[in-house]
Amino acid sequence: MNVKRLSKWILLMVLSGVALGAHAQSQTKSQVDQSLAEFRVWMKKKSSQADSTLRKEWPTVKQEYKELTHSLDQNTRSMTESSRSEYAEMKQRYKEWEERNEIRKAVDLEGKELERWERTMTGTIHIGRIKPANLRDAFIRAVDYTRAERRNWSLRDWDYAEFVLGELYTRKTEVLDKLSNGDKIKIAALQVEFA
Repeated sequence: MNVKRLSKWILLMVLSGVALGAHAQSQTKSQVDQSLAEFRVWMKKKSSQADSTLRKEWPTVKQEYKELTHSLDQNTRSMTESSRSEYAEMKQRYKEWEERNEIRKAVDLEGKELERWERTMTGTIHIGRIKPANLRDAFIRAVDYTRAERRNWSLRDWDYAEFVLGELYTRKTEVLDKLSNGDKIKIAALQVEFA
C-alpha cells in the first residue's frame, strides 16, 4: 500500500514537473515573441526616420539595438523558423546601417554636402523613405549621374557617391519583397555597373 502511494506520488511529481516545464517553455516563447515584436516595431520606426536624423542619433541607436537584441540572441532556439529568419533579416539590415554609418564616420562626410549629393543623385535626402515603386528611378538617376560626372570626381567625391549608393542598396533590401521582378533585375544590373 505504501509502495502504491509512493508510486502515485512520484508519478504525480513527474507529471507536475513536465507540466511546469512546458508552462515555463511556453512563457519563454511568449516573451521571445514579444521581444521580437518590440524589435520589429523599433526597426520599422528607425527605418522610417530620415537618414540625417538617424546619423545624428547613431550612438543612441547602437545602444538601443544592443538592449533589444540581447535576450533575443540568447533565445533564438525558442523562435519558430519564420521568426528566426525574420530576426536574421532585421539584424542584417541593421548591420548594413551600422556599416554605412561607420563608413561615414571614417570618411567624415559633411552633413550639408552629403545632403547635396543625396539630392543630386537620387532626388531626395530621405532615401530611407523612397517608395518601392520609385526605387528603380532613384537607382537609374544615381547611375546616370555617375556616368556623366565620374571622370571629374576626386576620391572624396567617390566617397559621397558610394555612400549614397549604399543608402539606396539598404533601402532596396528593406523593400525587396515589394519590388517587381523587373525592378529587381534592373536595380541589380545598375548596382553591378556602379561597382
